[in-house]
Amino acid sequence: MKKLILGLSIGLACTRAEANICGTDYQNFNPTTNGLDFVTVQSSETLKPCIINMGVFVNYAANSLTYSKTLSSQVISGQKRRDRTLGTDFSVGMGLTDRWDVGINIPAILSQTVQDDYFVSSFGQTGVTEIKANTKYRFLGDDTGGLAAIVSLNKNLIEDNPFAGTNSGLTWNFELAADTMIASRWAIAVNAGYRKRSPGDAIPAMPFVPLKDQWIYSTAASYYVPSLDSKLIFEIYGSRATETSSIDADRNLNALEGLLGVKYDVNQNLALHVGGTKQLDTSLGGPDWRVYAGLNWAVGPICKQQKPTLVASNEPVPPKAKEEEQPETYRIDNEILFSYGQKELSAENLTVLDPLIADITKKGFDHIVVEGHTDSVGPDAYNQHLSQLRADSVRSYLIEKQNIPADKIEAKGYGSSKPVADNGNYQGRKKNRRVDLIIWRTPKS
Repeated sequence: MKKLILGLSIGLACTRAEANICGTDYQNFNPTTNGLDFVTVQSSETLKPCIINMGVFVNYAANSLTYSKTLSSQVISGQKRRDRTLGTDFSVGMGLTDRWDVGINIPAILSQTVQDDYFVSSFGQTGVTEIKANTKYRFLGDDTGGLAAIVSLNKNLIEDNPFAGTNSGLTWNFELAADTMIASRWAIAVNAGYRKRSPGDAIPAMPFVPLKDQWIYSTAASYYVPSLDSKLIFEIYGSRATETSSIDADRNLNALEGLLGVKYDVNQNLALHVGGTKQLDTSLGGPDWRVYAGLNWAVGPICKQQKPTLVASNEPVPPKAKEEEQPETYRIDNEILFSYGQKELSAENLTVLDPLIADITKKGFDHIVVEGHTDSVGPDAYNQHLSQLRADSVRSYLIEKQNIPADKIEAKGYGSSKPVADNGNYQGRKKNRRVDLIIWRTPKS
């Protein structure tokens, strides 16, 4: 029996599919390229423009290879199968617009050990297993949840792969991802879609046949623990064959796997993942158990920042003012005004603040509330104090440099108590580090 031989050419721009159960079904563990919310399950959130996420994951799987049911029972009847594989995923994701991102990935097998490889679909040598690519577009939602469409593809690089067949084509995956946040701590997501395969010809003398189309699905939940700067992540992901195949394997065509992991924010840009998975069905590529570790490093935006925009206020209208006043909010990313962890305004970025104030004073106002906000990284007392210092710094600047009367402006620090995005990922934390200018005006009669 021929072994599976891995293609070693990585000169191609290898890209990754976002679907959970991918390609040859030896890579059931597929970390997302944007690294935002979960491990393998997609949220509707996309990377913001010019933000880049780089990820590397390593996973060690027990008993994931597929044996010939007939031949192995004739020779090793009564023996317990034992194989181990060490795999890796290196990925890069980038935001193109506010609602659109793309990702690339190189999955590979680093090593394997097999108890008796005569009747097992083992790898002939280590190397890259697939070429993968993905793109995601969010067409509904905001920072608390929404709905997105994901299109991904992968190209088998394994030579003599009986599960793909000879001269196999691309595999396309079409998915919808829906998610929501609950009480700023819980996040829940559901993915569902269809995998369209282009199988090649069956390899003679092989007990396995090329796989056909599948339905793919997954769900995930996470709980963010601010005091630990960590997320607890729970996932279930799987696939179901659209039709049965005559396959002499010790495993069925449907896959189902559960995951439990922790994502720890080492600092503002770097996140560490650790966890494990458990096979919930004896499926192709599904290990008895798996442990994994990974890093996501996010940077950017690497291109020019957008100017602050006028957004709807998150400040409730006071009862006495409902008839007379309606507030507006200018929301400004703190990173525009402050260096990280600092309370003093950056002089080079006052060109961002000054036009806003000119526009506010031109339209007229009754009074201004400067709100300071932070992300959840660090002690609550520190964040509360820092947010108040930043709000005070902006207030002082508006009084001293913009000649706004002191009795018409006040400063309030809220720490991390009023997030507008998920504190469990890089760009969500960045959005929560902000200054809001709440502008109260009396409507003209």
